[in-house]
Amino acid sequence: MVSSYMKQAVVWGIRWAIVIILLASCSSEKKKQQLSSVTIDSSPEQGATVVVFGEEKGVTPLTLTDLPPGSLEVILKKERYQRTVETLLLRPGEHSQYKLELKPLQGYINFETEPPGAEVYLEGVKIGNTPIFRYAVEIGHKKYKLQLTDYYPVEGDLEVREDFQYPIKYILKPMEGTINILSRPTGGTVRINNVPQSQKTPLQLQLAPGEYLITVSADGFLEEHSKVLIQPNKEQTVTLVLKEGETPPGMVLIPAGEFIFGENERSPDEAPRRKVFVPAFYIDKYEVTNEEFKKVFSDHNFPKGQERYPVTGVSWDQAMSYATRVGKRLPTEIEWEKAARGEDGREYPWGNEFSLDFCNTREKNLDMPVPIGSYIGGVSPYGCFDMAGNAYEWVSDWYQRYEGNQYIRKEYGQIYRVLRGGSFMTEKFDARCARRHFDRMDANRADYGFRCVKDLPKNLSVQKN
Repeated sequence: MVSSYMKQAVVWGIRWAIVIILLASCSSEKKKQQLSSVTIDSSPEQGATVVVFGEEKGVTPLTLTDLPPGSLEVILKKERYQRTVETLLLRPGEHSQYKLELKPLQGYINFETEPPGAEVYLEGVKIGNTPIFRYAVEIGHKKYKLQLTDYYPVEGDLEVREDFQYPIKYILKPMEGTINILSRPTGGTVRINNVPQSQKTPLQLQLAPGEYLITVSADGFLEEHSKVLIQPNKEQTVTLVLKEGETPPGMVLIPAGEFIFGENERSPDEAPRRKVFVPAFYIDKYEVTNEEFKKVFSDHNFPKGQERYPVTGVSWDQAMSYATRVGKRLPTEIEWEKAARGEDGREYPWGNEFSLDFCNTREKNLDMPVPIGSYIGGVSPYGCFDMAGNAYEWVSDWYQRYEGNQYIRKEYGQIYRVLRGGSFMTEKFDARCARRHFDRMDANRADYGFRCVKDLPKNLSVQKN
């Protein structure tokens, strides 16, 4: 009886054990079915180290299995790229795929040129035109090229580091222009900005862009000049036709003819503006210098090195005396203004707009004269230098009312002599071609100088073509 009972108990025990094992097995299988897996890749490059739960698991592309579902923090690390942290969502029992974007480490470059507008190439790819500011670029060695039409290109390289900013600035060098200089007759002696050239006309020169004074002379002919603007990588031709005659050394010919004299809308004593005929005459190309003045007046002293500076501190009486001794005279107001202004009534010897690049006035802040001929761009239509600024210039006339002018001043009469052209001590208004200044004949202020004129021989008359 007991034996039968025991047998049944064992049987039931075995049955329950089997049930428990089966239930446990089902539970484990169900749990296993709820785990997740994931494949992690990276872009734009693979091979990034994958860190999960603080441990490096491998490099992309990488598959991880038996992961609990839910959120998974993944860290990617790769040289030359920023550290990337992403949280991935894993679903129970599912396989997920993620491609994570790697952001490269970057520096920044500014590209600037003078003039602006240059094309910028980085690693052979055009990225825009200057100016370009804070252009993001991957770290590492980079090559660049800047190019602008009619300018020489610039190339360079640099090592870009993380978060550094690199300023790239260039003043671009313009390509030379070509000038063909011809003359009639041929074989003329050429000067460029008063520098003699070894070759006679015809000749071809390559010159840096800018304004130049071309002067051609030949024995038995009057000197001719032309102001030209050389442009980058452009070719041009200038032809100078020489007229028979002789020009005294250091002087230029002002041909006979009408020009616009005076001004209506500036200072009252300059009116009226009208056309005036002037016979031909010669005038000094430059203001009289210290060394020239000392040859006549041996007691004249000046600082060493200023031989080619305009003589200043000269009275009208001294200027007249010098002119007489060298066989010349002082110009009249009308002669001086025509030589400075040309025929078209311009405001300044070079045109109607004032420019500090063309003269030495108070705006220049030099507080002293400069060597004669320093401002090529300021040359007058006839080739005279420094007729605006540098030194005031005495003329022969009394300070009188112009014919047709109704303005009355107590200074009019045979009391004061006129000076023209302004100086390094005066402002641009006084450097105008029509501007009149006056002073006593014995006044010898620090900015008073002069230039001379000479009459043509009686048997020679030169008219404008």
